[in-house]
Amino acid sequence: MNEGFELIGIHHVQLAMPDGEEVDAVRFYAETLGLTEVPKPEALSPRGGVWFMSGELEVHLGVEDQFRPAVKAHPAILVRGLAAIRERIERAGYKISDTVQIEGFDRVYVRDPFGNRLELIEAL
Repeated sequence: MNEGFELIGIHHVQLAMPDGEEVDAVRFYAETLGLTEVPKPEALSPRGGVWFMSGELEVHLGVEDQFRPAVKAHPAILVRGLAAIRERIERAGYKISDTVQIEGFDRVYVRDPFGNRLELIEAL
């Protein structure tokens, strides 16, 4: 047990995207995954990128000078209705892994248009 603190959730996940690819970000995160685009703080706007939100989860896509999407590290996002979101992702033309059941959860993996790997998880 941790003395004096508790980890209770994720405020946001940070992913990378190439400069000028906001349209693809909106297509995947807003139109396909159903997140809402939110304004970036004015101080961060000149750096490019785009932010999205759903409930308390924020997804920040930042522009990086030497863009390299994560190979192994990836956000794991809890969802309800995994079958429906999987169907929506496939209909939009994105490739996902087979559904995998591990330790009381169903999960799928998908790569966004920039190569970032996302894990979508639903409790059984």
